[in-house]
Amino acid sequence: MKVYLDLIFFINFMFDLLLLMTVSIECKVFSKKRRLLISSFLGSLSTFLLFLPLNNFSLFLFKVVISIIMIFVGFKISSKELFFSLIKSLYGNSIILGGLIYFLNNQFSYKQKGFIFIHDGTSLNLIIILISSPIIFYLYHKTMTDEKKKRDLLHKVSIKCKRGTITTLGFLDTGNNIKDPYKKRGVILINSSEINLSLEESILVPFKTVESNSLLRCIEIEELRIDDNLIKKKYLLGVSPKNIEIKGASCILPNIIEEELK
Repeated sequence: MKVYLDLIFFINFMFDLLLLMTVSIECKVFSKKRRLLISSFLGSLSTFLLFLPLNNFSLFLFKVVISIIMIFVGFKISSKELFFSLIKSLYGNSIILGGLIYFLNNQFSYKQKGFIFIHDGTSLNLIIILISSPIIFYLYHKTMTDEKKKRDLLHKVSIKCKRGTITTLGFLDTGNNIKDPYKKRGVILINSSEINLSLEESILVPFKTVESNSLLRCIEIEELRIDDNLIKKKYLLGVSPKNIEIKGASCILPNIIEEELK
């Protein structure tokens, strides 16, 4: 019986860990692996609720409470929206995983013993873990690496022009090579919600998009600071034709500014 309990606990631990990693990938919220391991361990403790004299409703409430604890332990919650997004993802993926196990159980006539489905002495749960673990671990590592690279491209930007000072978050886009044709100044693109330029006060800079050619309304930058470092080279500030929504950034830095950030 002890071996059976150990097996159930291990399987639940691995399923909880894979679920939390899937939630991380889906919501693009990453925590230290230690937090995910602790959260998975706490989730696995729900296994022992099966041996308590609880009705189905009480068992459901306990599982909801444990799920909430898992989210708070596994992730750093910064807002209510993030919390509900994580909870939604956790339950959504749990339903998908549970449905997959139930489907395979019906297809291959597995026998259920507690939380474990067995066929010819082989545990379906273990088979799913062995197949899905490498895939989820790879996707988790790849997504986390990509997100870290994106975050490294985010910079605190302070722009001083005749319209005032704008402090925002900027994204360094290596594809932004827009320059004014006369003085070859790079152009920092910003959302129209941050600044509104009239045609009379604008410096018009031509640029190409996939769809067509157009003109950017730009203004000279008097002082530019990135991550509190003064940038000596002169740049223009241009109103983006499309709304910028990249990791909370509201402006796009040109690729030529990358050398000055090193």
